[in-house]
Amino acid sequence: MAEFTDGGAGAQGQGGGGEGSLACPRCGREDQVLGVSAAYLRAKAKLSVESKGGDGDNVTTREENSALAKALAIAPDEPNDENMGCFGALFVLVAIGAFIWGGIAGKWFEGDTVPRFYGGDGDLPFGVEDPTAYLGWISAASLLLGPLLIALSGRAVRTWRRRTEPGRAAADRVWADGWYCGRCGTVHFAGERALTLQEFRTRVWSAGGYGDLAVRHPAV
Repeated sequence: MAEFTDGGAGAQGQGGGGEGSLACPRCGREDQVLGVSAAYLRAKAKLSVESKGGDGDNVTTREENSALAKALAIAPDEPNDENMGCFGALFVLVAIGAFIWGGIAGKWFEGDTVPRFYGGDGDLPFGVEDPTAYLGWISAASLLLGPLLIALSGRAVRTWRRRTEPGRAAADRVWADGWYCGRCGTVHFAGERALTLQEFRTRVWSAGGYGDLAVRHPAV
């Protein structure tokens, strides 16, 4: 069973600037005009999943953002680099496993582990390639890549925070003064023309000092 509930929908006229409801400059109406903060909260939905069975009922609640909530976001989403850290840990395990395998096979403790066979009539000996011959390379490469990926796993998040956190207060002030028209899908400020979602994003993010990121993260 799934249940969707509005995550704090704002009432008409409850804009961030505290003013009354402003008519949209594009359609000239105000019946679907909300403050950007209220429109953003309304666009966020909480999904509750209830499953029955086993020892009891399990309810899982998670928050999902709609396309509008993402378009009205005050800053780009924090990068998710958990996969990089997981791959790094996996490479470390591979390095350890390869080293242990080589030890069990006697690769690290015998001077010559390649079997040699002699042909008939005094032919010179020839060697058969040991299947563990590349374990050293595999272990070394994995041991190099693993810690490197683990070290880089938090770099994207740290870079994101350095870019966005210092200017978030300034961006929030501009963001909260906007008005969203649900009829036109545009945002406007008091006494100004209607802006597309991308124009609004660029203006807000520029106020926070990270406006160049709006090009790389267009509002859909």
